[in-house]
Amino acid sequence: MFNTLNTRLLLIFIVIMLIPSTVSATTIHGIVYEWSTFEPLDNALVEVNSTPAQFRVATSGVYSFNLPPGDYLIKTSYYTNDTLEYYAEDNITVTDLEGDYVFDILLFPLQNDCKDFPDEDIGNITYDVEDNTLPSFDWTYTAVALLVMCLAAVAAYYHYRGRTGKKDDTEAELKAEPEPEPEPELAVEQPPSPLPVTPGPKSLPDDLSELLDIIQQAGGRLTQKELRSKMKCSEAKVSLMVTDLEDRGLVRKVKQGRGNIILLNDRE
Repeated sequence: MFNTLNTRLLLIFIVIMLIPSTVSATTIHGIVYEWSTFEPLDNALVEVNSTPAQFRVATSGVYSFNLPPGDYLIKTSYYTNDTLEYYAEDNITVTDLEGDYVFDILLFPLQNDCKDFPDEDIGNITYDVEDNTLPSFDWTYTAVALLVMCLAAVAAYYHYRGRTGKKDDTEAELKAEPEPEPEPELAVEQPPSPLPVTPGPKSLPDDLSELLDIIQQAGGRLTQKELRSKMKCSEAKVSLMVTDLEDRGLVRKVKQGRGNIILLNDRE
């Protein structure tokens, strides 16, 4: 009885040790593509000659099989309105007990001889899915690069704007500063031609005679503003009196800044 119990325990141990080898299998999965557009073919029929045979309808072009080590033939068909349009056969070899492998299938039109295309032979496929697929595109680095480029562009813009602004401000300041106005020079006018008949001071009205005397007492030269202060008359009246004396050829006006200088003409 003791030997029988030991025999049963040994058999159970052997079965337990063999279970992983019989249950373990490699996962084969991928996407079925159309040969010209490389677009996934929805509802393609994928068959593998395992024991028993396995069939998959590749919804959205995606299929998956669990296969133990061995040689297999994968047949892929695609129908349009119950008419076979695309077909492909691929041979694969599974050598490891466990693994995850991506095997995409490219379907060609039926009129092409599928046997002209080389068979695909999978060697050691003990890699994980991450080791057999292309690395995913990381947008983080792209976003950081774009951010750095934007910051550099903004900095360059403000740097150029600052230099241009300083230059414009300097030019504006130079333009805003008024040029020093030259001091007015006393314009010497040629005396007008003497009138045929020049009346003497005795023929002038009293106010004109007084105005003429003030000019003579000032040495024959004074400003119209000083003349108005000495005459005690309005500016308009003094201007009219000076114009009258100028018309008689007794005095002349010379423009100086905003005022006039009254000069006494020489008389014979």
